[in-house]
Amino acid sequence: MTKQEQQLDDVLKGRFVKRVLSTQATAINLAQVKYMASNNFTSSDWINDRGFTTTETALEYSQKLKHRFVDMKTRKNSKGNKKRKVQHPIHNKIIWGHYNNIVRELAHGYTEAVKEELS
Repeated sequence: MTKQEQQLDDVLKGRFVKRVLSTQATAINLAQVKYMASNNFTSSDWINDRGFTTTETALEYSQKLKHRFVDMKTRKNSKGNKKRKVQHPIHNKIIWGHYNNIVRELAHGYTEAVKEELS
């Protein structure tokens, strides 16, 4: 493979990765919004105070601390005792479920047909 062909292949791989990450970011967002809507998260900051940024190498998800807190099963009180609370799986379950999709797509999805489509 010549240097020019290698550079073209690297550009196509970057486009493919960015497309996969963008698609999964949209899917994660929709899954979280669907869960929050069906479980009466009525305040708009539950949906608006999250963000997804995709590049050719990364998917970055930003959120408020309360998004992680509501996902927790237990918390510790001031005495150090664990207390169970109502858990709303809007982070771990959704993120890790889509993480597996990302890994699978990146490992097996870069085919000749995809190269032709991206060209």
